[in-house]
Amino acid sequence: MSKKITAIKPSSIKGLLYNKKVMIPFSIFLAFVLWLVIVTQENPMRERTFSGLTLNVNLQNTFAAENNMNIVGDASSQKISVVVRGPSYVVSSLHPEDVTVYVSAASVNAPGQYKLDVAVTRSSTDYEVLSISPSTVKLDFDYFDTKEFVVKADAKGASATSGLIAESGIVSGIEGDVLKVTGPRSKLNQIASAVAVCDVNRVLSKTETFDAKIQLLDEDGKKISLENITLNAEDVKVKVPISKKKTVSVVADFTNLPNGFDKSTIKYTIDHAKVDVIGAPEIIEKTDKIILSAIDVSAISLTNKTFAVTPKLPEGVRLIDNFETFEVTINTNNYDEKVLTVTEIKTVGLDKALKSNQTSIKNVKICGPSAVIRKITADKITAKIDLSNKLEGQHTVDAVFSLKDYKNVWVVGTYTSTVTITKK
Repeated sequence: MSKKITAIKPSSIKGLLYNKKVMIPFSIFLAFVLWLVIVTQENPMRERTFSGLTLNVNLQNTFAAENNMNIVGDASSQKISVVVRGPSYVVSSLHPEDVTVYVSAASVNAPGQYKLDVAVTRSSTDYEVLSISPSTVKLDFDYFDTKEFVVKADAKGASATSGLIAESGIVSGIEGDVLKVTGPRSKLNQIASAVAVCDVNRVLSKTETFDAKIQLLDEDGKKISLENITLNAEDVKVKVPISKKKTVSVVADFTNLPNGFDKSTIKYTIDHAKVDVIGAPEIIEKTDKIILSAIDVSAISLTNKTFAVTPKLPEGVRLIDNFETFEVTINTNNYDEKVLTVTEIKTVGLDKALKSNQTSIKNVKICGPSAVIRKITADKITAKIDLSNKLEGQHTVDAVFSLKDYKNVWVVGTYTSTVTITKK
């Protein structure tokens, strides 16, 4: 059976022509087709210039990358212009990021300046590159290293009010107190020192802290530019301590003294009997002497009487002359020694269910004024031993001595007693 063909009525076509929902999209589509025909037929090719393109440097898989070399300076600051040519509709749709300019560092095999050709990576093959300007660039390459420097403070124009001292500045704001400088090896080799500089230029009555800037100096003290240099510190400060100086006496001290011993009876001399100290004014005003680390009195004898000891300084106080040790010599003139056997031994700390039997302590050497030593006898010396936490069996225990009625005699050396502990 044949299909019935229905003719489009003129009134239907007329209805479409006056239908906005149909005619507006159709008009836009027709305009685009006409524009495309004109572009491709009437003006098929076009040139376009891209200016100010950022230069990229390809270091991947190169000698430079494998040997910690890099570009000295900012290669991206070099701007490149590129002229392209292609169909108008292609060129018109291009964006600057579609045209990538770069140089290859494949020829870089040592530090120095290189003249490298600029190339272009296109986003498609539908257009060609007519020109690149500049077509070559000069880049400096060098090894990049890191060096460490202890930073010194330079507080320019800092002074203190009368009676006080403006000390050398103290740098803060640097991790571990060490400045790490990273940059081209050729430049790092010029650096001899690093300083934190701040402008004070006034009289100070108390410790103050100032903002400072890092300066790198060569051997002649000339500033080195920080260009192409990276530092591990930015917010650096310098504290200017305001201190006071004072002369004080040095005093020896003693430990392990027998009960009742008067240590003021020990006469001695010190190689530096007076010293100059410096520190915070409020601390120095309270400091009238420096006490040395204690000497064990049991180590003093007629043949061992000179000791090297260290000073015990209050916090914030130091010696101007930086003495590490002081030599204390005990005056043993008119002193004598005697060896005795101590039989009077007292025990403490023994469990009530136990009893002890201890031996006498022989060859106990005592030292003191000759007139006293001649008269003293063994019954004037008592040894005490601590048996706390001791169980049955035999033990060797340290003995501590006391001398009855004597405040200027001591026992030389250390001694033990052998103790046998049994049940009661």
